[in-house]
Amino acid sequence: MLQDVLQGIKELIFPDNCFLCRKYLRSYHQKQLCPACLSLLPLNLPPFCLKCSRHLTLFNDHGLCLSCLKNDYSFDRAFSACIYVDPLPQLLHAFKYHDKTALRKTFSELMINYIETYHIPLENFDLILPIPLHPVRLRERGFNQAELLSRLLTKHYDLPQRTDILRRHKLTPSQTTMEAKQRWTNVHDAFRIDHSSSIADKSILIVDDLLTTAATANAASEALKNAGAAYVGVFSLAITP
Repeated sequence: MLQDVLQGIKELIFPDNCFLCRKYLRSYHQKQLCPACLSLLPLNLPPFCLKCSRHLTLFNDHGLCLSCLKNDYSFDRAFSACIYVDPLPQLLHAFKYHDKTALRKTFSELMINYIETYHIPLENFDLILPIPLHPVRLRERGFNQAELLSRLLTKHYDLPQRTDILRRHKLTPSQTTMEAKQRWTNVHDAFRIDHSSSIADKSILIVDDLLTTAATANAASEALKNAGAAYVGVFSLAITP
């Protein structure tokens, strides 16, 4: 009873409001979006590209999107829960750059729902590694958004996570405003592997917030494969159309 009273007082002082429409939420601080706004989030739906899981709008005999037809990625398979169109960019920007880290709960639920709906075989992976930030960027931001997402996934599925293996040793400019070719050059040789014996002949799942050109995921996957990983998957919250 006392806990309920304290929670009620807390909601009066710090009421929960939907992040998008600002409607009051009686959610006991567990939700960030009202049901109406939650329904607006653009889920990634089949048919999927057989390599990166991007929604296919054009079909070919290979079952691949145009990007995967043109690029020989180092990762073996990628999965994404949502499509990076409105209102997701607004939410993800607030999450990464304006300390709205509570949104990780909503994002992780979307990722878990995707895993359950499409039977993504997480049990086949030996380790989960979040895409790391460079130490300078981590000090500036105060947290690694990929690690926040992967931490909730590993807790839900009771899988091992390591943050001391995949290391970003090269401080690169933000990929946000770069064209596709610049993104690939920007992250070339940006990652190093520590404790390579821990990934030898293992299946590794990389977790990140966003897949665009896949340049970052590819650079990380290449480093892991060169260090002895047998299989590398990528799982992101969102992917560009």
